[in-house]
Amino acid sequence: MLFTKLHYQNNKISYEAFILSVYFFINAGINSTSVLMESKRDGIANLANWEPFVWEYSSALSSLLLLPLVAIFMTKYPWQWKQPKWSSLQYLTAAVVFSMAHVVVMLVLREISYQFSSLEYDFAKSISEFSYELIYELRKDVWSFCSFVILISFYRQIIQQWLGDASCIDITTNASSKLTKHLLVKKLGKEFLIKTEQIEWMQSAGNYVNLHIGDQVYPTRSTLVEFVASDPTNSLCQIHRSLAINLNFVHCIEPLASGDAEITMQSGQTLRLSRRYKNSFKQLKQSNNFVE
Repeated sequence: MLFTKLHYQNNKISYEAFILSVYFFINAGINSTSVLMESKRDGIANLANWEPFVWEYSSALSSLLLLPLVAIFMTKYPWQWKQPKWSSLQYLTAAVVFSMAHVVVMLVLREISYQFSSLEYDFAKSISEFSYELIYELRKDVWSFCSFVILISFYRQIIQQWLGDASCIDITTNASSKLTKHLLVKKLGKEFLIKTEQIEWMQSAGNYVNLHIGDQVYPTRSTLVEFVASDPTNSLCQIHRSLAINLNFVHCIEPLASGDAEITMQSGQTLRLSRRYKNSFKQLKQSNNFVE
């Protein structure tokens, strides 16, 4: 199968999970063997060969599990350059929370792993030692959190430039969830203005909706249901779980023996109207005075 933008959009989470898993697996393996080789070199005899692997892979797995939460935090609380002090406080707090969560998950994984051996795992034997270990982990985790934030930001920027991203231009003073007359499209380092009334049909692709205008495709971060519902003109209609159309661009409709129907757009593109969406399609068609 060819690696296309649509293929990536439909399998985005799988690709991200695979790449991150490979990175953390290799990194933990290198760190584990480094600890093992250094212990042999320094003559440390009371270290089992499997222990460094448990330490490193428990840390890697806990980071991998927490990474999606970092991405969600960045989406919900994007860095505000106009309010750097407030953003710094938010991200510093998040970094500390990330560190505490990382330590807790890591210790739980290690305790479980040591249950399968005769050895005992001691994170700290005294309060002073616990404080020292906590500061040690906090120092590393805060830096890891900062690295994750930077990498995620760069990754999102690259993907946005590659896929392009359409967003509404709100010309009113109040925030609105409705579609505006124009969409701002960022693609390949350039910005384009497109009219929302020119959108012919839409296709869901993972976390994106691909907007089809002629031969051009403009992705926007949304779900198909949300995008159709935000149309104030009621010209957009969902016809399939992953498809929606602009009624103004429908050429003809042909019923099929299966109970579905085939919609031909003015551009010649044919789309399937699912039986599940037939009633809502008819109601919207009648409200728009559409004549077959």
